[in-house]
Amino acid sequence: MARPLNFRQLEAFRAVMLTGSMTAAGHVMSISQPAVSRLIRDLEYELKLGLFQRQGVQIIPTEAALRLYREVERHFSGADRIREAARAIRLSTAGYLHVGAMPNLATHCLPEAIGLLLQQHPDVVVSVHPDSSINLVSMLRHAQLDIVFGGPPGDLDGLEHDPFPATQAVCVMPARHPLADRKRISVNDLDGQDFVALGQASRQRMQLNGAMLEAGVKPNIRVETMHSSSVIGYVSRGVGIAIIDPIAIIGAHLPSVAIRPFTPTISLEFSAMYRRHMPKPAAAAPLTRVLKQVVADKLAELDARIPRATDRRRPGRV
Repeated sequence: MARPLNFRQLEAFRAVMLTGSMTAAGHVMSISQPAVSRLIRDLEYELKLGLFQRQGVQIIPTEAALRLYREVERHFSGADRIREAARAIRLSTAGYLHVGAMPNLATHCLPEAIGLLLQQHPDVVVSVHPDSSINLVSMLRHAQLDIVFGGPPGDLDGLEHDPFPATQAVCVMPARHPLADRKRISVNDLDGQDFVALGQASRQRMQLNGAMLEAGVKPNIRVETMHSSSVIGYVSRGVGIAIIDPIAIIGAHLPSVAIRPFTPTISLEFSAMYRRHMPKPAAAAPLTRVLKQVVADKLAELDARIPRATDRRRPGRV
């Protein structure tokens, strides 16, 4: 049976490939250049492969070395993942919090909330993973995250959730668009308009499609984007108008964009989600409380920009 390869020899080989010389590899490994050369010779003998050729003072990796390096790098990447997992396990006992969040929340609201959290809990370490709600819920179920801020799935089996107040979609358009003269936009106003749409899998897109189908409305879709946070960029450049959740507008540069209320109601519901019957990190609940306040404050600021046909209250606001 073949004996296991010597890890130190592989480490020397990797160091030489990364640094380009035996001397530099020795510095990285805190050993002498002759010691590195000996490890490389022993590895070549063990594998029966020529790995380097000398050209003056330089060494050139052979084709065999290049191919071997790809396999060695996979080995070290696996070892690095194990070290990172061990680090996460160590830190989890000291207040490590794995957070998943919808990109809109992760970009603007969550940084402020985490900043406030750390003022009260300075020993907490927070790891943030932005992604779609579907992917985040899957990671939560597989214990890769401690808490998720996203849209709850239809099947909440194994999960508990703390809902945030629902938000209502608004219409955004270039500031000089003809529809900007109106105080409120209805689904009928979208007919024939150049339009920036969310991806087909978006819940908001599904709700809007149903409303347009019922009204017999068909906009001229110019761009379809999977991430609502990118919608404002297209609208501000005159590509078209859009129906978007106000969370996606928070933090955007808006001088060239008009925002109007939209009917019928297109809502977004999202929650803080945890695994049921599993202990929560101590910082999870405080982060949820702070994030709720940050979201509420930012939505109130945004609300002040939206003209009203009647009063200043946001229709249907929770």
